[in-house]
Amino acid sequence: MIGSKRYNWVGVLLLLVFVFDGCVDLYQPPEVSAPNTYLVVDGFLNGAGTSTIRLSRTQNLAENRKPPVETNALVQVEAEQGGSQNFVDKGDGTYTLTDGGLQFGQNYRLRIKTANGRSYLSDYVTIKRTPKIDSLTWKPQREGVQFYVTTHDPTNSTKYYRWEYEETWEYYSAFYSQFEYLNREFVYRPENINHCWRTEKSTGISVGSSVKLTQDVINQLPLVFVSHSASNRLKVRYSLLVKQYALTNEAYEYWLNLKKNTESLGSLFDPQPFQTIGNIHGVTDPNEFVVGYLSGYSVEEKRLFVSPLELPSWRVPTGYEGCEADTFLLNPPPEEVGAEPMAEAGWLPIDAIISPQGIVYAYRLGPPDCVDCRLVGTNVKPSFW
Repeated sequence: MIGSKRYNWVGVLLLLVFVFDGCVDLYQPPEVSAPNTYLVVDGFLNGAGTSTIRLSRTQNLAENRKPPVETNALVQVEAEQGGSQNFVDKGDGTYTLTDGGLQFGQNYRLRIKTANGRSYLSDYVTIKRTPKIDSLTWKPQREGVQFYVTTHDPTNSTKYYRWEYEETWEYYSAFYSQFEYLNREFVYRPENINHCWRTEKSTGISVGSSVKLTQDVINQLPLVFVSHSASNRLKVRYSLLVKQYALTNEAYEYWLNLKKNTESLGSLFDPQPFQTIGNIHGVTDPNEFVVGYLSGYSVEEKRLFVSPLELPSWRVPTGYEGCEADTFLLNPPPEEVGAEPMAEAGWLPIDAIISPQGIVYAYRLGPPDCVDCRLVGTNVKPSFW
């Protein structure tokens, strides 16, 4: 019986191969090309600072562009005890409320009216006070560095947490550019485009709960792992900024389900995707789906730095291993390509080559992505560096 089942499975697989191999028409599921443009609400009510709400629209997977933003909307926060405040429209889909005076322990909701007159309303949410982050720690492992977060609430009233983080690292491009090519001339470059910093925000969902513990403590929760061989993050200097938020039970369940939907798919035995329902609803059309979940809390932050001197003797890549420079003559024979055409084509000057008589007769040039570090970062030193 076992053998016959195995051959049955083989037959099914062969049939699938023949079926798919014989298909010539591209199949696009309805979700890929669906014209739905659901409202996306991203942000939270801040009990100790500026509240920021970002409004945008979903788009089908076939569109290769940034999601369209929702501008000229009226965004208000309403207190359950009465009264409302208007957010300021920044014109780019972002709406802010500075020093709104939102009170911890009080309930508020968000009301949105778009430019086309459609209205949306969130459930009331309670503004929670987020405990401070006790510590950020890290440990070198075989393949890189594991970072951990530890926190606790002495009042035992938080129980549910969410974290976001920002990575910033220092790096150098392959070549130091002394010159730039302007108006068909090589002149000294006034700024350094070899030394940069890059910042990336977390894209995954990190949540934790102490509800099953006797005390409200999150101890050494693994937050982010940085490989020493996959990027140049740990080459020069690395910084991690962690932001911590206190959640309600409902908000925790929302983020946990969203995490399962986005991170746990890939095999036959993973949980199957399902629609994650937020707490923002259509008023004009109650059946209209809205993407997002409104929460209320304060924000706690903590930053650390890691230097290569603190790490094992790893071979961390620069990110520019494949870069090569070429030398181009200023006055080449007619059949050769000189420096000027190459500079005009986008190659960037690196340095000059000088003859024994002190005359510049050639320049070294390199591809922009090997010379200009600003293509993937900024040469403006962060204020916290």
